[in-house]
Amino acid sequence: MHQLVIARYAETLDWLAEVPPEFEVHVYNKGAQIVSQSAVARAAHIIDRPNEGRESETYLTHIAQLQAGGQDRPEDSYVVFAQGDPFEHSPDFLRLLAAWRSWAPVQPLSWRWKTRRDIPPALVLARETGGFVDGLRVRPELFSLQSWTPLGFHDVGTFWLQETYRQVHGLPDGSNIAAHFLAMCGLPQLAAQADAHLLGRFSYGAVFAARVPLLTAVPAHGLAALRRAALGHEVYGYVLERMWLHLFGMEFLLPALLPGEAAVPALPPGPVFVPPDRTSPARRRVNKLVRRVGRLVGRG
Repeated sequence: MHQLVIARYAETLDWLAEVPPEFEVHVYNKGAQIVSQSAVARAAHIIDRPNEGRESETYLTHIAQLQAGGQDRPEDSYVVFAQGDPFEHSPDFLRLLAAWRSWAPVQPLSWRWKTRRDIPPALVLARETGGFVDGLRVRPELFSLQSWTPLGFHDVGTFWLQETYRQVHGLPDGSNIAAHFLAMCGLPQLAAQADAHLLGRFSYGAVFAARVPLLTAVPAHGLAALRRAALGHEVYGYVLERMWLHLFGMEFLLPALLPGEAAVPALPPGPVFVPPDRTSPARRRVNKLVRRVGRLVGRG
């Protein structure tokens, strides 16, 4: 049997009643008590968690439990990860679950970010159908490992992400953010692979699936470091959203170096993460930038 892992905060989860029977549902609840009786009846496990680390902490907690054993899972079984409302990013989500036999070992399951923000633009969504699964809408986003921006359109929101990451770590413009982050998490081989390439792929809203052996293959120390990152500065959550598919085996694209030239970025000994800045001035700066990005996108 496959697993469906839901990171829930305030969503009603009524839709769980329509999840195909091949999926065992695990709900990690970081909000108020779930009142939907149909959701409670369909979920095999409801686990209360502190409201910290966003969906990244939820996913990593579940993967750590898989690694710890206690669950005998066939190698061809999948674990699907999604937030409490996957349909904003994946309007065909339930039908995609039923189409699991057509999935790749690491399978993105989202199609867009938000329609009301026109991200990705409707023109891009209409043209790029190569990632569809059995005719169902799936579109992994190609993005630069240096500037963190998508290739096919201008996303002003990514400016904050890459600028913030570089500032908190003192990195020059043009640094490979993916390589730095993965090295900081104690994953040197994957960091070297990222350093040798220019492009990555991600699934909007962190909605994706992977076979169990790919999840449990991540070193335990790496999982622990990734979790510390999820609990740290808010920028790490956005970095993780773009790293999930690669953490579990999807290859980076467009080689930038010749074989053997890639090197793990130099870092201080051991993982070093910037803690979350919860001061009022920091929060005001973030909120101001988010509002500004929203206005800029709305004008587009």
